[in-house]
Amino acid sequence: MNNTFNITRFLLLFKKHSIEHAKTYLLSFVVLLGMVFLVLGFNSYTDHGLINGKTQQLSFIFIMLIGGSIFTSMSFIELGDKKKAIPFLSLPASHFEKYLVAWLYSYAIFQVIFIGGFYVVDYIVIHLGTTPVEESDKQISIFAMDDKFSVCFVVYALFNGLTLWGAVFFEKIHFIKTAFIFFICLIILVILNNQLLNLFLGKGAEGSVPFGGAGFNEDTHFWRIYPDKSITQYSNYVMGLTALLLWVSAYFRLKEKEI
Repeated sequence: MNNTFNITRFLLLFKKHSIEHAKTYLLSFVVLLGMVFLVLGFNSYTDHGLINGKTQQLSFIFIMLIGGSIFTSMSFIELGDKKKAIPFLSLPASHFEKYLVAWLYSYAIFQVIFIGGFYVVDYIVIHLGTTPVEESDKQISIFAMDDKFSVCFVVYALFNGLTLWGAVFFEKIHFIKTAFIFFICLIILVILNNQLLNLFLGKGAEGSVPFGGAGFNEDTHFWRIYPDKSITQYSNYVMGLTALLLWVSAYFRLKEKEI
């Protein structure tokens, strides 16, 4: 029998995990849908029963990234308690299989369930508002989204990788510690990006993140330069590669865990 991965053993582990965490996951899903309803409902109420596509997109992105990160932070929660860590690590399944179960739930399954739940709540909120539904009040379609919207799935992969990494590396308050590291890295990235822009384009150039364009101030005038779409695509590759490295790093860190 393969010590790294065995389909029968993996399916049994997946079933065991699903049964043991069913109530927690169901409660988390209900809370998530409640958050979606509150955000969309508030926007609809403040806009006289209307909720445009841009608001739906921003709500989708914000809730998926934040809610998904919090959900992912519950992965490997057993490692933070020695009493729970012993049975978890001694379970007759490989570390890869345990990691794969956590990854599937936090990354793949979460997104599928969230998208379905968002569509249901979005439909309800829209039809609770204006009647009949106006042209500007229709549901968004994530399957016909533009490039700026689709990047949220790449960003979620990055957030998922970072949160899984934190869940394995830190035993206590790992979500807070991981968020702290994320914001520190983000600040450093923005500072370095501005320094490079000033170096290559001269003083007065400023930007937020790499591949995100640059702005220029000259007296009372302001200009903004946006990179070509083929250039901005590199940022997706960088985030995707970073997410992959974080997933791999989290797995090898989990392999080092001992009873």
